[in-house]
Amino acid sequence: MPYLFTCPHCQTKTQVEDRYSGQKGECVTCGGEIQLPDFAGEATPEFARSQSVSKQFASIVAAVVVLILLLAIGFAAIYQGRQTVGMLQTNRDRTASMRNLEKIAAALNAYAADHGSYPPPFTKDTAGKPLHSWRVLILPYLGEDELYNMIDRNAAWDSQENISVAFSQMPAVYRHPSSQMRGGFNESGYYLVTGDRTLFPSSGPLGPNQVVDDPLKTILVVEASPPITSGVWTEPVDLDFATLQGIGGSSNNIGGLLDSGAAMVTVDERGHYLDEATPVSTLRALVTPRGGEPLADDTLD
Repeated sequence: MPYLFTCPHCQTKTQVEDRYSGQKGECVTCGGEIQLPDFAGEATPEFARSQSVSKQFASIVAAVVVLILLLAIGFAAIYQGRQTVGMLQTNRDRTASMRNLEKIAAALNAYAADHGSYPPPFTKDTAGKPLHSWRVLILPYLGEDELYNMIDRNAAWDSQENISVAFSQMPAVYRHPSSQMRGGFNESGYYLVTGDRTLFPSSGPLGPNQVVDDPLKTILVVEASPPITSGVWTEPVDLDFATLQGIGGSSNNIGGLLDSGAAMVTVDERGHYLDEATPVSTLRALVTPRGGEPLADDTLD
C-alpha cells in the first residue's frame, strides 16, 4: 500500500511504494538525506483518514437506504392493511345487507300468502294521496306488531304524529349496514322497483304465483339510496323502472351503498350481489317477472 512521505527538509510530499519501506536515501527534490519509516502493510494517516471518512459516508448512505426501505415497507403495510380492513368491512356490509333483504322478502311473501298479492308500494287516501309505504304494511310479518299499531294508518306518513313515531323507532331490518358511515340513520336502505312490467305495476301488485319467469332470477327488493324528503323509512318512495339505468351513479338506480355493486333479493328469498358492471339489459330482465328474457344460469352466482 503506497505511503505518503513528506521530506523533512523541503516538505515535498511523495507517494512511496511498499518496497522502499524502512530504507534510507536522498530526497528526489532537494537531495537531502531521508529515512523512510517501516510502513509496509500500514496505511498512512492521510489514507486511513480518507478510508475512515469513506466508510462513515458509506455507512450513512446504507443507513439512509435501509431507512427508506423500512419506511416504504411500513407505508405499504399500512396501505395494504387499510385495504384489507376496508375489504373486510365491505364484505361484512354486503353479507349483512343480503340477510336484511332475505328477511324483508320473507315478510313480503308471507303478506302475499295472506292477501293474494304483494302489498302495494304505498296506500292512498280517498283523494289518491299517498299515506304509507309498503314497509309499514309488512311490519306485522317482521314481528313489529307494536310499532305497526303505533302508526296511524288513516293519517299520512308525514303527519306530525306519524313522523314522530318513524323518527323514534325504525326496524333494524330496514337500516342498511353502511348507514352509520354515511348518515341517514332513519332512512331505509331497501326499495322496490315499480312500474309497468314489474311486480308492482300501476294496475296493482302481482303475487308470487303470477311470476312467469324463474323466481330464482326475478328480483323482489333491492338496496338503493334514492332521494327522499323526510329522511324516514315510512316515506312512500321507491325506484322507477322507466328511468332505471343500472347499478350506482344515478339517484334512481339500484345500489349506491356498497362499493362496486349492490345487494338484492329474488322472489325465492335468496340474497345476491350484482357487480356495477352488470349490463342494464340484464338488470331489467331480472326485474321483470314475465318478460321471458333468456338469462344465463350463473347470472346471479
